[in-house]
Amino acid sequence: MMASPGMLQSGMSRELFEMWCSDPNNGVIIPGYSVDGTLAKTILTRPPEIVAMDGRKLPLKMSVEYISFSAHVDYTQNSQFIREVDAPTLVLVHGEAHEMMRLKNALLQEYSDAGKAIDIRTPKNVQTESFFFKGERVANV
Repeated sequence: MMASPGMLQSGMSRELFEMWCSDPNNGVIIPGYSVDGTLAKTILTRPPEIVAMDGRKLPLKMSVEYISFSAHVDYTQNSQFIREVDAPTLVLVHGEAHEMMRLKNALLQEYSDAGKAIDIRTPKNVQTESFFFKGERVANV
């Protein structure tokens, strides 16, 4: 999971984090600056446990990594980051629909030219996407 630092304060990213944080097979990447007093800033210090939104103490066993990242980048920076991550599936969710389609098409062409495959999705707001993983794990987001 990669979540902007502010998104880990509440909502779906926080709920997923709390469900996954005690499993050492999971990991979170914190991209960019984290504000003092936030969960993102706290987990960067690798504490043995965190306090859940409902007050429970949960063990923090997942890996926690930081990368320098800005949401305000151009195509070259975005495509370089996407190539470095090398994920088989990419979900574009932030931006105007026409511009996301332009980005999707450019990336598909870039991958095609390199002889690689990638699944790029551009769901509409509140559209459900399902992801299937090897083994028994399925996550619906």
